[in-house]
Amino acid sequence: MTDTPQKVVAHPRAALAKPHDLRSLVHDMSQWRHSPVDGVQLIVISLGGAVPQAKHTPEMLAQIGNGLCNLAGQRGLRLYQVAPADFAILVRLQGQLMMDLIRDVKVELLKVVERFSPENFGAINQNRFVMVFNLTEHYRVAAERIAKYAADAQKVNDPEAQAQPQRQLRPLCAEDLDNVLHAFRKFGSDKFLKAFMRDQIVVNNIGGQLAPFMHEYFISMDSLRKPLFIDVEMRASGQLFNDFTRVLDQIVLRAFKHLTTTAMPFSINVNVVTVFTAAFADFMDETPRETLQRLTFEFRQADIVEHFDEFEVARGMIEAMGGSIGVDKIFPQTLGLVDLDYIGAKYAKVLWRDGAEEILRERSKTFKYMKECGVQPILIRVDSQKALAVAAELGVESFQGFLIDGTLTKSAA
Repeated sequence: MTDTPQKVVAHPRAALAKPHDLRSLVHDMSQWRHSPVDGVQLIVISLGGAVPQAKHTPEMLAQIGNGLCNLAGQRGLRLYQVAPADFAILVRLQGQLMMDLIRDVKVELLKVVERFSPENFGAINQNRFVMVFNLTEHYRVAAERIAKYAADAQKVNDPEAQAQPQRQLRPLCAEDLDNVLHAFRKFGSDKFLKAFMRDQIVVNNIGGQLAPFMHEYFISMDSLRKPLFIDVEMRASGQLFNDFTRVLDQIVLRAFKHLTTTAMPFSINVNVVTVFTAAFADFMDETPRETLQRLTFEFRQADIVEHFDEFEVARGMIEAMGGSIGVDKIFPQTLGLVDLDYIGAKYAKVLWRDGAEEILRERSKTFKYMKECGVQPILIRVDSQKALAVAAELGVESFQGFLIDGTLTKSAA
């Protein structure tokens, strides 16, 4: 039986035949805010995080709703429908029970995606279609998300807004890739980088003080979307999204000589197949060796696994020129899947998300093995103090994320 907090999940199981509405969720969250109870989690389930909006069908939405209603009914949970393709659950659970619930919710969504949109199945980012907010620590973030649902619902019901032409989101297409290349050629490397290139600092925690030791340079997808394809839904774009990142690889490599980097080590993200392009060969020939010795090429773990034979060749090419290899975007549940020492990684970036602490603790031996092998673990997307506390338990001392950015900015001020 679920441990339910007072005033949050207090409704009889008989009332769970259909989801409650957004208004009920706003009411229950307000009740919690006036009388907080520890351990209450808001789970937001978004089909849009798995399948582009243009592919949503009434049959798909109905099956998602029915599956989640059955799950909620079996467990005595209070389910809310906050948008046509989005749902939420308020629950008071911790540890393995919470992990089991999240797993079952994901299974419901994955079954529907596999049936109605199998082409998107392999491209799903599970951290986007099921999100968990601990209300004690992240009430403001959770409330902002719910407020957006309310604003969207208001627009739907507003006669004046209905009279306005509504911009429908569309899937990414090949023309979008061409538009980005056209903008790059039109404005030139210098202007393009100033408009869209960003960097983020990676730090070591030394005696409680954050010490920057590396910069990561990347083209901001959000910055690109606003002027070039604001009406595109980037999520769940499948292989075309991978093609898009390869286009960005080409731009970064071609424009790199116009980028002013810091004197400290730095990194850029590339796909494995990019290493075998003319742009990469030209980049390696034109970049001074002393610069390459400060540079780490980051490859996504999933990309390494998919193209492992090619990766081994790419690693040899990079190391021969003085560069290093880093592994990016390791999801907590896949940590240990790849032998990071064997593939020659200098460091490994592990994604933090709220609710991942138990999974990370289960991987404590993997963290220990990494450090023994000289592979530096870096916890990324750090947005809460809890991430730092869990990292301390695991002996992780390197971080990247919005919380780190904010802390450094405050220190500088």
